[in-house]
This record gives sequence, structure tokens and C-alpha cells, in this order.
Amino acid sequence: MLKEVQEVKVGGRTRRVYVRPFAWGLKNPSHMEWTPDGRLLVSEHTAGTVRDITKGGDASEAKPLVYNLQGPAAIRPTEDGKVLVVETWGGAIADIAGGGDATKLPKLAENLKGPYTLAVLNLGKKGETFFVSESSSSFMTQITRLSLGDHEREPKAFILDIPARHGEPGLTPPESWPDKWEKYAAAGCVKNWIDDAAGRGFFYLAVGSLGQIFRINPDELPEEITYSELVAHPDALVAWGLHRLGGMRFHPSSGLLFAVQPEMGEVIAVDPAQPGNYLFQPPVVRGLRMPTCVRFSQDSEKMYVCSSADGVVWEVEGFLT
Repeated sequence: MLKEVQEVKVGGRTRRVYVRPFAWGLKNPSHMEWTPDGRLLVSEHTAGTVRDITKGGDASEAKPLVYNLQGPAAIRPTEDGKVLVVETWGGAIADIAGGGDATKLPKLAENLKGPYTLAVLNLGKKGETFFVSESSSSFMTQITRLSLGDHEREPKAFILDIPARHGEPGLTPPESWPDKWEKYAAAGCVKNWIDDAAGRGFFYLAVGSLGQIFRINPDELPEEITYSELVAHPDALVAWGLHRLGGMRFHPSSGLLFAVQPEMGEVIAVDPAQPGNYLFQPPVVRGLRMPTCVRFSQDSEKMYVCSSADGVVWEVEGFLT
């Protein structure tokens, strides 16, 4: 049961956290992102749409910004005005800045294997690099390095053989799911998730099925590395002992990572500056139904959490120390 007022411990202090619905009437919201012009966009993974929920409220009657997407997942605006959306079932990355029918919008990358999350390093600068998570098989995922829109340059595998949850039905179209669709709709998010650490030149990688978070600095790693080699690399692993992980977001002022644990219905705070076992760490928010994604307000004072099973984006206040 979700309580609107929760007492939790964050950073060693007990705080009162307030949870209230911000936007509702959504169909399996899985990812959110702010655009440079101040719009909060959300992917409706099973509906094939992206909606603008900046004003909050009932989103069910609003016309979607983009429709006919094939399993929209991560959203990532770029400095040159593009708004990238990963299409999991379509194996592509589309530019949806033009809005409307996605079948008529440009594809900047195609022939990807179940892509789900996306991060950018050196955004808008020389050496800008995109990283996308792919499903190389039912048991393995990988992180791929790519140059969007440059069809002369092949994507390159960066981190290989990341263990995955068997089957991952959340990465298949919904007609193949059983009756308890909400669990399957969220299953994709427990593979891996990338967060670009607010433009700090490295990114965080959540290995969702194993409850681990890594700090990934490409300059400190080989051009290609396996998961087992990554585990052995010094200072790469920053958190372990977590439950199955979904989306996460680095909070720029506190320095904490806030990550969702979908099957636990929780959001947990991780301090990447102090690597450790988070098995007994109490959550920041509990009682959510299959949370998949977390984002912050533009002033970083509020948290927004997608609850995929009930189609709600929750607004959370009081979570900062």
C-alpha cells in the first residue's frame, strides 16, 4: 500500500517524504526525460507513444506527441535539436522532434538487438559518443558504442556478456504476454540501465538482474571488455546486494544515485562515492507498483517516478538530506 507520507532514512537522517500522483491515465510508462525547452516527455512502452506530461494531470485524453513507435523506451534530447527515442521492438533509434506518425520520422540507427537504454558522453562536443544497451540473447546483454546517423561507421560492442534474466518477456511485443501483463511490461527494465551522470564524462551502468551498479569511464577501460573483466576492474563496482534494478538517475547536488527496484516497489539511494553492499539499505520510497524510471524536476528538488503497472507518474518531495 502506497502511503502519501512516508518516514524514511536518507543519508543517515530520518526524513518525511511526501508522495502524490503527478500524471495518470498512462499506458505502461517506462522512461521519462526533459527536453531543453522544458517539456517532460514519457514513453508509453506498450502503447507505442510518447506523451508530454509537463503540466501533469490526466494524460489519457491528451493527444500523444508521437505514435506508432515500436516499444518506445529511453528518450534523449541532443544539443542540435533532436529528440532521440529508442524503439525496443523495432531495433532502432528514431528522432521524434518532428512529432506525429513515427513511421514517417527519421531513424538514426537501425538493426539493433532489443535496444532499451541510451546515454551520451561529451554531449554536443567533439568526441560525442552514444552508448546503448542491447539484448544479445535471452541470457546476455551488452553495451554498444555507436555514432548515430553515420551509416559508414558500424556500432561497436563495448561491454559484452552481461548476465540477463532468462526470457525477458518485457522485451517482446505484448500479444505474447500472459494475463499478468504488468509484470512482463516492466521486466525489460531489469536487464541493464545507463545513466550519464549529469555530463561528468563517465556513466553508471545498472546490471539489473544482479542488483549491481558500476561506474564506467571509457577512457580507463579497453575498447572492448567482458562483464567478468569489468567486475575485476578496480573501482568499477560501486553498489551491490541490491534487488533487481530498473532505471536510475544521478542527482547532481547530492551526488547520490536514485534507483528503482521494480519488483520491490521501491526507490533506493546509492552513494557511488562510498562503494558498498546495499542489501539492508532501507528505501527512500516504498509501495509503488512496478516502478521503472526516476527523474528529477528541473530544480532537482522533486523526484518523478514512473509506476508502470498502474500508469501513474508519482511526484516525491522531501527525499533530499
